[in-house]
Amino acid sequence: MYAEVMIVTNTFFNYTVLAFANKIGWIENEKKYLFLSALTAGVITVVFSHSLSTIFLSFFVMIAIAFWKKRSQIVKAIILTLLASVFAGGLLTAIAPLYNYSSNWFMIINFALIATGGLYFLAKHVLHLNIAHVERELLYPSEVTLFGVSKELTLFIDSGNVCTEPLSNDPVHFVAAEMLKEILPQALFTAISDWEFDGRTGLDKIPKEYASKLRLIPIATIQKHKTWVVGIKYDQWLVDSQTLPKGYIVMTKAKEKFPHEADGILHSSSYFHLKKRSVG
Repeated sequence: MYAEVMIVTNTFFNYTVLAFANKIGWIENEKKYLFLSALTAGVITVVFSHSLSTIFLSFFVMIAIAFWKKRSQIVKAIILTLLASVFAGGLLTAIAPLYNYSSNWFMIINFALIATGGLYFLAKHVLHLNIAHVERELLYPSEVTLFGVSKELTLFIDSGNVCTEPLSNDPVHFVAAEMLKEILPQALFTAISDWEFDGRTGLDKIPKEYASKLRLIPIATIQKHKTWVVGIKYDQWLVDSQTLPKGYIVMTKAKEKFPHEADGILHSSSYFHLKKRSVG
């Protein structure tokens, strides 16, 4: 039973550091390879735990399996995985004395949560800095298609926009209503423009033929006031000649509030999607 627990623990830790490297380095390899490599390295570490060479063997086997399809980025993967391992290992070493009198299960579960949480917040902080300091001032040309009609828009990637549709977790982008007026069906544009959330209102007043393309999305205003808005699922969105992942558009009334006179703001994840495509 002890061996199984250690394999699960090692696999979890390995997957966490691999996922960190995969995200931060824009490597974007498939998660099944990350899990397979994490499990393989976990088994090797536990079975041959008395050998010092096992540490090096398991690490390079893990890297080889996880990123074999991204061989051009293997050096970056090794560096980022090492950094993640050192960060997580140092974090756990620092808090280990606090668990001297705790049960093994309690300690393992806490270590797993703390390591994952630490790497998550580190990744989030690094990604935020990349957006804010590298690409924050750039505008992107785009062409959005809604209900079969297309229009060109100039967009700004906002590192502060992390809004998502709660059920699908798809990103939400914000576009000035005046820019969508000519491509949305008139009845739908009017209905959404007049729609206001009052705590009870749903999509009953929206024309039913468009209901499948709409979602209610929760947002927080600058004043931290929570409300709901109507999101429109777009057919396709080309940004800088690259296709954005599926998502939703929320119409806003104040175009002048967008930076650099942009027509709208993209979700923060768009930066990494565009960066990944341009590199790969």
